[in-house]
Amino acid sequence: MRRTATHILSSPNPGQLEMRILANHGGDKRFAFLRGRWARTWKLEKEKVMTENAKKQTQTEERAGASLGVLADYGDSDEEDEVELGENAVLPLETKEDEAVVGHCVNANTDTVIKEARRARAREWAEKRRALTASQS
Repeated sequence: MRRTATHILSSPNPGQLEMRILANHGGDKRFAFLRGRWARTWKLEKEKVMTENAKKQTQTEERAGASLGVLADYGDSDEEDEVELGENAVLPLETKEDEAVVGHCVNANTDTVIKEARRARAREWAEKRRALTASQS
């Protein structure tokens, strides 16, 4: 009875599944509780399974909420980006291309400068990668 209740309640359309079980297995003694003699017991069993499922769901939501709260506080994996920057802050520049990008974006927003520096590094890496693959083939 408990297994049937669990499967029926986890179904997207519980009423339809219960009717299909009755239609296909109505003569089976294992599903006799669906027909009415044990209607009160069946109803209580379904309520028990529903409350157990609700408890499990709230517990998983609490666990997920707690873990996401901790993870949400982490910034980007690049260490230089985690530093809070003021208006007149000096950014650490890793390459000469970064210096060129910063020179073009002197009055731009700090986030824009960081993004441009990343793009420049990505372009440089892509060019090196293309040259490496071209020399190997």
